[in-house]
Amino acid sequence: MKKNLILCVLFATTMLLLQSCAGPRSITKLLPEQEADKWLYGQALLTDSIYGISYELGFDRLQDDCYLFDFHITNRSNMPLLVDPETFKSQAFDALMNPLTTEAVPAIDPEKMILQYEMDIAHDEAVAKNHLGNVLIGVGAAVAANSIIGTDYKPNKEGLRYAVTEGIMATAVTASDRARFEAQDLNELKQAWENNTIRKTSLETGYAMHGKVFFPATPKAAHIKLFIPVDEQTLEFDFKQVRFPATN
Repeated sequence: MKKNLILCVLFATTMLLLQSCAGPRSITKLLPEQEADKWLYGQALLTDSIYGISYELGFDRLQDDCYLFDFHITNRSNMPLLVDPETFKSQAFDALMNPLTTEAVPAIDPEKMILQYEMDIAHDEAVAKNHLGNVLIGVGAAVAANSIIGTDYKPNKEGLRYAVTEGIMATAVTASDRARFEAQDLNELKQAWENNTIRKTSLETGYAMHGKVFFPATPKAAHIKLFIPVDEQTLEFDFKQVRFPATN
């Protein structure tokens, strides 16, 4: 009976381990529906222009449920161009070109992301300060207790008092360090959004800009269309979503 129970436990454990083993995920890419207009270090670029304003864009990668695109924008018109990534939109379609969403979805606004990171950083910094404040209160209370009962010195109790004080210090320092570390990571992400993305900009005549634009991903889509407004016109860029199965 005991042997059968052990075999059942081993079998169940083996099944759980097999189910928990995750194989390599497939790779998802967006490829141009038409032949690429340009190539840049292996990246296919689609280009279009109107009124002297040109857009070159290419798919970079799928990351964190977002499509990352590289945008190159040049203003050769005779007027400044307001570049606002929140006005860039994408729409997903199935294999028969039926829309999967009722309307196009706007790109992720970098300004909102940066503001969110600033709020998170401020929160983590406040957590770190609160932990340090608590440890100072705790240490002060422990020191006061030591001074009050110090006249009745006993080695084992004295050692206990110092151990408690050091324990308070260790716990608080660990918590504040963790909060600072998280704030540091968030600060790096904030700087990445500040320095590497297309942000709302008045692009003067004769100037160009480039950076990343993030669009929400639709895993079930077969086709993705991007809409870029220029004055009263709209440029459209068509991609097909292709999955490359990973090899074991």
